[in-house]
Amino acid sequence: MSRMLAVAHKEITQIRRDHVLPRLIVGLPVMMMLLFGYAINFTLSGIRLAVYDASSDRISQALVQELVKEGKFRLTYSAPTPQDVPRAIDENLARVGLVIPEGALQTVRQDKSLVVEVYVDGSDPNFAFQAQAALRKALGDLNSRLLAGKALAGQAVTPPLTPSLHTLYNPDNETAWFMIPGIIGLILTQFSVLLTALSIVREGESRMMEALIATPIKPYEVVLGKVLPYLGIAFFVAILVLAVGHWVFGVPVRGNVGWLLLLMLLFLFGSLGVGVLISTLARTQVQAVFGTFAYAFPTIFLSGFVFPIEGMPTLFQAISYLIPARYLIEGLRGVMLRGVGWEFLWLDFLALTIFSGLVLLLASSRFRKQLAV
Repeated sequence: MSRMLAVAHKEITQIRRDHVLPRLIVGLPVMMMLLFGYAINFTLSGIRLAVYDASSDRISQALVQELVKEGKFRLTYSAPTPQDVPRAIDENLARVGLVIPEGALQTVRQDKSLVVEVYVDGSDPNFAFQAQAALRKALGDLNSRLLAGKALAGQAVTPPLTPSLHTLYNPDNETAWFMIPGIIGLILTQFSVLLTALSIVREGESRMMEALIATPIKPYEVVLGKVLPYLGIAFFVAILVLAVGHWVFGVPVRGNVGWLLLLMLLFLFGSLGVGVLISTLARTQVQAVFGTFAYAFPTIFLSGFVFPIEGMPTLFQAISYLIPARYLIEGLRGVMLRGVGWEFLWLDFLALTIFSGLVLLLASSRFRKQLAV
């Protein structure tokens, strides 16, 4: 027992002397709890709504007010024509669209049912289900009030408003269509960051890095030579997952495949830079693994991979704009499910370019300083 306790005391001493690991041991669970508590929220609010109102009367205004009164929907686009409503969803200006035909008040007064065209972004089946349920509830509440007034007046009780639902991009609500682009982003993050960080830290632990630096090879050549294989591996795995998703699960690729490959390649350069950056902060492989987890958890929870960003608190929605995987996943889903092109992808490309450039610059600077020391 005394020998076992002596070994345990040695391990505790090693952990206490480690300047990085104790902070990760304490900080990572706290971060996980905050993310689980705030980010995992399937109840949506503030759903962006596009409306074309050809009536502009009491009925149409009452319908829009019913939708936005509890904060479930948020009017973000007033469409000039009916065709602009689904186009607004294509351009990501809204996720739900409403087309109210003209003569709404007259139709209701004549005891006829007014057909309201509803367009829902179906790329996320969970979002589509909740959005449709919220729309039906709002229409049901408004119908109940209108029918109550008609019943008191002794008139007929035909439902005044009837929705005609159109689920865009994923009409059959296939979960795989939503998940595959997110899985590609997760794989790219894990493979590139973890393998790169472990590779460089392992070289430092085994003193092989010092042997490499002693040769005529330059430091940046060492880094590029070590990360290029993992760039190829991660890119190959991403293409493999994309192919399996398309051929096995039937996930469509409605846009240009070249945009997909360019998005993934640009994201990979930044992720490789993150791996190099972690390796300059970590002294052991355990620290590198914990550092990778600390980077990956916000990516999983705040990128829109599984949990809808619309359901998060405002603070976490703002933080999600700092998560590079958000732009990759949005771009992949845009190309694969909506078939969008450069006119809608430029923001994602700009964000990933800034991310890759800044991270590679910082990683290169820290790596040179580490070698100088």
